[in-house]
Amino acid sequence: MTRKTHHISILQFDDRLISRLRVRRSTRGVDVLAFDQERGAWSLEDGSLEAALKAFAQSHELADDDVYTVLPRHEMTARILELPTQDPDEIAGGIRLSAEEYVPFPAEELIIDQCVLRTLPDGASLVLAVFAHRDVVDQHLALLGSAGIEPIQIFLSTTCLASASAAAEGGKQQRHALVHLASGGLEVVVMNAKRLEYGRAVASAQDWGLGGDEATEVLEELRVEIGASLSAYRRQSEDGEGVDAVYLCSEWADVSGYGEALVHELGQDCAPASFARGLLVGGGEAVATLPLVSLGAALTAQGRGAVAIRLLPRSVLESRKRSGLKGKAIRLGALAAAVLIALTGLYAALVGQRQAYIRELRARIAKVEPRAKSIVAKTKQLQIIEQQVERSGSVIELLAALCDAFPASGINVSRFVFTHNQEIELYGRAENLEILQTLTQDLIDMGKTALSQFAMTQRAYENKVRERNQIVLDYKLIMPFPISEAVEGGGENVE
Repeated sequence: MTRKTHHISILQFDDRLISRLRVRRSTRGVDVLAFDQERGAWSLEDGSLEAALKAFAQSHELADDDVYTVLPRHEMTARILELPTQDPDEIAGGIRLSAEEYVPFPAEELIIDQCVLRTLPDGASLVLAVFAHRDVVDQHLALLGSAGIEPIQIFLSTTCLASASAAAEGGKQQRHALVHLASGGLEVVVMNAKRLEYGRAVASAQDWGLGGDEATEVLEELRVEIGASLSAYRRQSEDGEGVDAVYLCSEWADVSGYGEALVHELGQDCAPASFARGLLVGGGEAVATLPLVSLGAALTAQGRGAVAIRLLPRSVLESRKRSGLKGKAIRLGALAAAVLIALTGLYAALVGQRQAYIRELRARIAKVEPRAKSIVAKTKQLQIIEQQVERSGSVIELLAALCDAFPASGINVSRFVFTHNQEIELYGRAENLEILQTLTQDLIDMGKTALSQFAMTQRAYENKVRERNQIVLDYKLIMPFPISEAVEGGGENVE
């Protein structure tokens, strides 16, 4: 299995020429690795074009690269439209609804794409809209598929020319026409301040590489078509002005001989588009012609195109996405299975180690168990002795503390009830409520500093009774022990 290089190959082909520009991904210009071309006289009907494309793909190992292709403008319809919106969805919907105004086919038979060239101050947009018949794109994809090529995207020659011109710095007039001598046609685009303003293309069987006497016919066709394009642009331009210069380019033909001749024919400055060589940051020696379409496509493939039209059908993109998700799911499933097997083996090993450790611990327990039981028994005996010896918090100590807390007169205790680990209850009589309140607060304060058993002392009741012809209070105090306290004083209540 070959390993993907992630280099980019820009592929163009028809029945006379197969061209591939191979570039290395770069953040600067176009870094060329190879520029390969093959000429022939092939036919779609007899299968020779398919065979030639397949052989070219194999000999140049196209399957190892990220392949992008370009369709020529003369095989489809394109219009620059002014639309009263700047919303992308509204633009796309409006163009699709009005498609039959520009081409004699229903929208279902078309591949439609658009890009905004410029937004206008009044909220409108200038939009390049492209209408390609589905048969053209399907046939293009079928030929690629037979050669084992799956293009990442299909670009349009017009936007590739515009992107190359916009990216090239210096050496060109601000408003100029680019004339692309393509295999099978001729295309003219007009650029103004790096903006695409006009485009026109015609199919042609002309061999642009002819020279000498045979060049007369070529020059005549160039004069007619370029002149018609420039006149049409002048009529529709906002200021009615024409271009300042005409530049020639071609993927395969040497255009240097046409410039001087066309100056006389057109009455316009005309020269090769040599400024495009400023885009080459590496491998320029491999590029003998001025392939602006390929250069612009290379920039667009790296996300650096000024404008872009994408003609790969949505159905193909969705199918690839589904296939990608399916492949990803299969790979994830295989990975999950491998992980599960590894985890199962690891679990088995851990269980074995654990069982061995358990057996070792049990053997140790059996060895030390008699001695441990003896230690536990002795510990319990020591705890009993400690409880018997320990006096802190005993009922005697608590009773003594109560005696110390009571005032010398004015209150007495008639009954003392001690419930183990729970509470103390005091019953008695007091001369007045003030004495009882003072005693209660003293006990609470003592609980905060000395004996925590007194900390929650509370009055249960106070009843007025007569004793010896005097009104006194019959009271009850309750002292619940904190939960954390373990007051030792025997197992029964003490009164």
